Amino acid sequence: MSKHETFDEYPPSSLKSAEVALLTAWRSLERYHDDLALVGGLAVHYLTRTGAAQLPGAVTMDVDFGISLAASGGQYGTIQADLGGVGFKTIGSRLVRTIHNMNMYIDFLTESPPATTGSCVVDDIVANIIPGVNRALACRRIVNVKGRDIYGTEQNCAVAVAGIGPLLVLKLNAFGGPTGRYLPKDAYDVLLAATGYIDGVEAAVAAFKAEANAGNTGYATAVATLRKNFYDVDKDGPVRAAAFYTRDRDASLRIRQDVVTVARMLLGEA
Repeated sequence: MSKHETFDEYPPSSLKSAEVALLTAWRSLERYHDDLALVGGLAVHYLTRTGAAQLPGAVTMDVDFGISLAASGGQYGTIQADLGGVGFKTIGSRLVRTIHNMNMYIDFLTESPPATTGSCVVDDIVANIIPGVNRALACRRIVNVKGRDIYGTEQNCAVAVAGIGPLLVLKLNAFGGPTGRYLPKDAYDVLLAATGYIDGVEAAVAAFKAEANAGNTGYATAVATLRKNFYDVDKDGPVRAAAFYTRDRDASLRIRQDVVTVARMLLGEA
């Protein structure tokens, strides 16, 4: 289990532990850097301001990488071997390592047209097929991440993070797309990513809208998800985003209203 129902269920050190996993993996996967982009909760963390929109910030217990279908280590090894060498064990389609007494997971996502669901093998790891990953790889933003790896060594890594437009598409589809899970955390991440974006909410909205004409194969379903699940305060998106954040009635209503405002902005209707 790597996702919880509410913010408070995440251990206080979980985000830092995920960062330890990221720094360890990123250093070990140096040959693959051109074919990787960080997506998921850590990407939301690095693309948002602390304390933005009166929200406590991002949480995660995963490291999610978008990866090019053609990624290969050639004669120099494989992803599974490289990560296995720093203690990550393969369990099904995931790699896992215990850090600070918590299991931290690494997952890989790729795009393999015409398939829109399922999985495939990239290099020697199993990657889930998710429309929109290629745009995340094409719109990477380099973020300097400083911290200690699993071995306690100080690292300063230039990590490629998905651009905010493709990231919002992926997050919306993770919530309510063809393989959506309707998880409260994914709805919360949509709100946080848009309202807390380091370049401002208007820039986040503009970047999302730009995906309409950029060949993003997940854009149409992301828009459909906004209309179906985020357009009113009683829809699944606002309700579950609020439930993830708080049980307080007044705060919950504010969050639900904020989610609807963001949804309508992304649709160009606010």
